[in-house]
Amino acid sequence: MERLVRVEFGPSRSRRFGRALAEARSGAGECSEVEPGRHRVSFRLGTIAVAYTGLARLLERVRHWRATEVYEGNEPLSAFHVREMAWCASSQLKSFGSCRFRFYSGVLPRCSVCPLFDAERAIREGENRPPTPVLEITFRPHRRIPPVQDASPELDLGWQVPDFPPQEWEQPTGEQPPG
Repeated sequence: MERLVRVEFGPSRSRRFGRALAEARSGAGECSEVEPGRHRVSFRLGTIAVAYTGLARLLERVRHWRATEVYEGNEPLSAFHVREMAWCASSQLKSFGSCRFRFYSGVLPRCSVCPLFDAERAIREGENRPPTPVLEITFRPHRRIPPVQDASPELDLGWQVPDFPPQEWEQPTGEQPPG
């Protein structure tokens, strides 16, 4: 299934406007100037990864601008979701030639605007989740430590660490601090 997505952007005072316009003109979309300073780029999204990559690159540059709008037909779309969808679809097409995304955790918002999305496959995968992995943590048996037999006679084996250092510990030891 093929979809036509349009990105309209500009005018903008951004220093990156020139680069965005160059990206729009050299990319996989058809770029035209709608009115002075305002440009429209149309992308035919099907099974060609280059179209998705061009859409994603353009939206990387212009999606934060107030004057940027994304449409499919007359329906406005989220520039964020379209950008995410374009990167995902581009990756899936380059790697597998089709969408192989796993829907075990549900359908993501970006999938709603993707021409590669297959609702029946998503429903089947949602119903047939793989078994949940079970992790078992086992501890090694503790080594027995032999009792202390040659302890020093002045060593108090029942001594405990105090909550606060005693005042006598704060006395100088005779050592000079480095400096």
